[in-house]
Amino acid sequence: MEDLKCWLESQKEQIVKDIEGLVSIESVAEKVKEHSQAPFGDKCREVLDKMLSYGLRDKMAAFDHAGYCGSVLVGEGKEEIGIWSHLDVVPAGKDWLYSPFSMSIKDGCLIGRGVQDNKGPAIAVYYTLKYCQEKKLLKNICVRQIFGCQEESGMGDVIYYLSHNKAPAYSFVADCGFPVCCGEKGICRITMEGQEAVENLLELQGGVVCNSVPDFARAQLLIGEEKIDISARGIGGHAASPEGTVNAIGVLAEKMKEYELPEGLKKAVSFLYNAGSNGYGEKIGIACEDEISGRLTCNAGVLSLEEGKIRLTLDIRYPVTIKVDDFLPKLAEGAGKAGFAVKEYNDSRPYYMEKDHPFVELLMDAWREETGLDGEPYVMGGGTYARHIPNAVAFGTGMDRDLSALNLPEGHGNCHGADETEVLDNLLKSIHIYVNALCKLDSRAIEKQ
Repeated sequence: MEDLKCWLESQKEQIVKDIEGLVSIESVAEKVKEHSQAPFGDKCREVLDKMLSYGLRDKMAAFDHAGYCGSVLVGEGKEEIGIWSHLDVVPAGKDWLYSPFSMSIKDGCLIGRGVQDNKGPAIAVYYTLKYCQEKKLLKNICVRQIFGCQEESGMGDVIYYLSHNKAPAYSFVADCGFPVCCGEKGICRITMEGQEAVENLLELQGGVVCNSVPDFARAQLLIGEEKIDISARGIGGHAASPEGTVNAIGVLAEKMKEYELPEGLKKAVSFLYNAGSNGYGEKIGIACEDEISGRLTCNAGVLSLEEGKIRLTLDIRYPVTIKVDDFLPKLAEGAGKAGFAVKEYNDSRPYYMEKDHPFVELLMDAWREETGLDGEPYVMGGGTYARHIPNAVAFGTGMDRDLSALNLPEGHGNCHGADETEVLDNLLKSIHIYVNALCKLDSRAIEKQ
């Protein structure tokens, strides 16, 4: 590992440049374009080409999977291990102090959309493979890093890949916090619409994507002959982690409640307040939890006015022992009393790999050896590719971050929030962990022969 430390020092400048090259591309996935080499839009095509160009530059075997994904492959063995990353990002949102798509570097921190989720980690994995290739460490396995382009808005990329390619024997997804995430809550996205057009409401808007906590919302009311503009600020963040966030939709609804509203609109606004002012579904009657994965989370993610009817999309992350049928009827009943009906919903079921599974234990050993820490595998509310891949878990690169030197406002610096920030040393440390893990997997392959 001393050799790896020296090697990383020689590569550090290029690592930063490569992350910067990815961050500079506003790769928010667009609606799927079938029969196109840019199925998720030109920007996702551009960022995928950029990533594959790194592989070609470093003489890796690089593959383009019809624009849905790309991959690079290293190693000499027959058993394939997959490491999954994604190159698409959520929209920037508002209130950035730094430019979201022109990466800033300050006090050892990288600032820009995607440095945490997931462009920075993608480069950390890539340099893990680059080191293993240069040092010829993988004699008994081969490792394929797959780069997707629609993780944030449907994961059609991984579904495409697995329908056209054999799944790796085992995989991990570099898109969570260390150590091993051996399970993920179910994710249910529900869109509700008012059953009738509402009076006295001229405009209504909040949020951009349902898996981010909205940091801004606005409305325009007609009270008598007067048009009243109302706006609300929140603290953005990831839908799966309500702690420290403030949902602007809930703040907006609370302000709207202060006005004399028609009865139908009054009920609707009350429901918006209940859905948006608590991140755990308590005020809409769907709160629950289990010992394995903790509490259900509920994010009022996107609010709009369509032909006079209010539309609200919820992002619900539910425990691994719970089913949608356990809470959807309660939600539908409460929404119905407020004049809403469930328009559509989709459900991605939870997954769970036992904590004592040999693959989990091997990854945990690599993490413990490199960090000196003694943590345990965990289950999270975030959704990664792992929920769609056979024999998969999520593994890093997230670690504790001290961002105090940046003096960012509350809520800034987080994944999916304004001024998304990653500590460069954390990414370098993750490369040590990943190299150790791949060496262990290579040794295990010998034992199985």
